[in-house]
Amino acid sequence: MDSGLHQVEIKTEFNLDKSDDLLKIPAGLYISDIGENWKIFLNGILVREEWYEPTDGQLTKNRSVKGLIIPLSHGILKQGKNDLKIRFMGMADSNPIKANDHFGFYHPKNFRISSLEEIYNSSSEYFDIFLFGIYFIFGFYHVLFFVTRKQDIYYLYFGLFSLFSSVYFYFTTFHIYNKFINFPGGPDTEFFFRGEISALIPMVPVFMLFAKDFFYQKEGKFWIIRTFCVLSGILFITNWALPYKYVLPNLTVFQVLLFLMLLYVIFFSANAIRLKKPDSVKLAVGIGVCGLFGLWDTIDAMTKIAGFHYPFFKISFSVFILVIISLLVSRYVSLYKQSQALNLEISKQRDAFYRFVPSEFISILDRESPVEIKIGDSKEKTMSVFFADLRGYTSVSEKLSPDENIKYLNRYFSAFEDIIFKNAGFVDKYIGDAIMALFSDHSDRAEKENFNSADNALQSAIDMVRYVESLNDGIGIGADLGIGVNTGPLILGTVGSERRIDTTVVGDTVNLSSRVQSLSGFYKSKILVTHHTFLRLNLLSDVMAREIDTVIVKGKTQPVILYEVFQADEPESVDWKEGSKMKLNEGIALYKAGQFKNAFSIFKELYKEKPTDNIVKLYAKRTKMILGQDPPGDWDGIFRLHRK
Repeated sequence: MDSGLHQVEIKTEFNLDKSDDLLKIPAGLYISDIGENWKIFLNGILVREEWYEPTDGQLTKNRSVKGLIIPLSHGILKQGKNDLKIRFMGMADSNPIKANDHFGFYHPKNFRISSLEEIYNSSSEYFDIFLFGIYFIFGFYHVLFFVTRKQDIYYLYFGLFSLFSSVYFYFTTFHIYNKFINFPGGPDTEFFFRGEISALIPMVPVFMLFAKDFFYQKEGKFWIIRTFCVLSGILFITNWALPYKYVLPNLTVFQVLLFLMLLYVIFFSANAIRLKKPDSVKLAVGIGVCGLFGLWDTIDAMTKIAGFHYPFFKISFSVFILVIISLLVSRYVSLYKQSQALNLEISKQRDAFYRFVPSEFISILDRESPVEIKIGDSKEKTMSVFFADLRGYTSVSEKLSPDENIKYLNRYFSAFEDIIFKNAGFVDKYIGDAIMALFSDHSDRAEKENFNSADNALQSAIDMVRYVESLNDGIGIGADLGIGVNTGPLILGTVGSERRIDTTVVGDTVNLSSRVQSLSGFYKSKILVTHHTFLRLNLLSDVMAREIDTVIVKGKTQPVILYEVFQADEPESVDWKEGSKMKLNEGIALYKAGQFKNAFSIFKELYKEKPTDNIVKLYAKRTKMILGQDPPGDWDGIFRLHRK
């Protein structure tokens, strides 16, 4: 057929007996795919049309539909001979390079007349949609996983591969056509066809990047893979830039490139096996099975040799995805075991410190040396308890060797102990990457008069935060501190056995201090102190702090007011928090009073001024959630924690 606009008409006849079920039950006409302009007549009655008059010999709309279901009104089908006639109008060859596959029917199984129930049951694609949804979840999960572990970029490549696969396979289903296209006068399908190709083009290049980084990471340049990626990128751009009539030729060029890429993937897998790369055999089997059906799919798409291959490729691809995920899980477990081994090494170093008793502890127990300490020695005392945790240390530790980790921790701990010692406190325990310190109201080492345990503990916290900030700037490894301080009565004593003795501190004061330190992560604050500590500060007017919440921690019944000390924050943050403190206090007071609307107005205003302030953001969310509601009868504005 010559190029240009043509009209074609096909006709078929079939007979129905008087007893045929199609004359008694709702029937329908199912068409797997049809384009571009057409009219369907059954027994001379027009049952459906998508007819757009051409302008200057060109179609005004590129519209092809798939999985079309046309219900047939009762009485259209009749006993005896029935005739079905379909009239097409379209561009036989829209370009001089490749025939127009979207003119008329473009799959072997074109149409059938059956009961509507049978058509709906046979064309259901819920399982397909489920699979593609799983691909999307896998992809999204691994992209997010890469965000938390950026040194392993193969997680990102696999995530993108799964996302592209999900989009591509969804675009090839009839579901998207039934939802958004097949209704009469529906949209032009050019965008959907280009979108399907755009999702297909990056799949194999991204997978090659995944395989390269999974097996070789930073080894070699792999110029062939880079070349394939560049060529695929060019075809991706031309898919959207070229006029629509050249999209099919562009797809043909990609199919040739895809064939070459699949051959290279096979070679790559064989070479990985030759080099005895871990997991290379498993991946090669998955690639082989999926590549075989993928090659079949590509050849069939180019030559139309068959139309039943897709279910096999769909299943093989699902197995292929599961194989890759199993490899990633295996790799992650291996890395996790390495991390466990590292933590065990740190734990051994920590246990070595437990053999030593701080001299201050000995003094409080009224003993002159550790030799005099006995099991059961104890004393009640009012002190400030200080917990500090190196937040983000786990992610940092994964980048360092065991020796570097010990040096890393000791660099911080040595400085921390110096700071605490300078401010008349002492370290009671090292708990992994955390420190527990105690401060007494009276100490011979206090450098300033009239300073009590609360002042010294808070000054230590401020000095430690500033030290961490300065050290991070110098070594380029990010770390952050979360500190909680509480003041009150506690019991210091010794526990253990004749072979092993240790010192301990118990009491609600200690427990609350630990919970407050944990809450510093929730509020994203560096220093949190309770009202028990805050109200004992001698130089209260000089402390840059603000009230942030009233909470009841798990296992307790009495509320505690929390204050954020921001004295060691960035200068810009300090200025804003100091300037907005009164406004924030007003908003919190209104929130506690149940005046949610007025409180929300204040928090909304503060949020506009400083959207990065976590406390403002927290209260804006709280008040927004209950905006317009009357406060419960027992409302007190206290935040109750149900977990530690």
